[in-house]
Amino acid sequence: MQQTPILLYDIDGTLLNVHREFILGIIERELSRYNIEKPDANTRSFAGRTDRGIFMELIGDVPNAQELLNTLMDKYAEAMARHLTREFIQLHNGAFESVEEAVSLDIPVGLCTGNVRAVAMEKVKTAGFPDTFKFGGFGEVSEDRNELPGEADREYKSLFSDRPEPGRYVIIGDTPNDIRCAKHFGAKSVAVTTGGFSEKELATHKPDLVISSLHNPKGWLKELGFKNFS
Repeated sequence: MQQTPILLYDIDGTLLNVHREFILGIIERELSRYNIEKPDANTRSFAGRTDRGIFMELIGDVPNAQELLNTLMDKYAEAMARHLTREFIQLHNGAFESVEEAVSLDIPVGLCTGNVRAVAMEKVKTAGFPDTFKFGGFGEVSEDRNELPGEADREYKSLFSDRPEPGRYVIIGDTPNDIRCAKHFGAKSVAVTTGGFSEKELATHKPDLVISSLHNPKGWLKELGFKNFS
């Protein structure tokens, strides 16, 4: 009998978007507290990157960069918890339905996101998702997104007696980096066009499947070879 898949959702561009102006405002305020000049963040793309890598780039070459990085990530999470409200969030097509249907099918649901854990949880909570995401790989771990699926796997195994092979994981994201990290770990990859990349651009990176919305997870799981969800 085929084993149950384990879904790892990206957040930004996949489940939802937080308004860019809101995010940049918080980042700029936190940088200014430490007299760090904003290095033109408006022109940079943060898609598919980890918070650790983003903040390291924004900090630049300064004394005690590692200590400052950890402080800034903590302060950023605190500011998000204080100021993020539903009005700053845009949910993507099929996001709620996808997660709800997966849960109804007893499919384990986690996160694989460049956000630090506290910010990730604040975003999904504020967006209105139920307390569903119990494990994941998060952006404080590494500047390299390829490290995140392994972290999600370790967290999953720490919570459950199940010992899945990498091929049972399905990483769902909207950027080439989501596809790359899935391939690096040996997971299946579902690329969704709700972010800034087109179907053609995503297909270039050879995901297992490209979809236009998160609706009907039973359908795309069947296409991935999980026949018990047909």
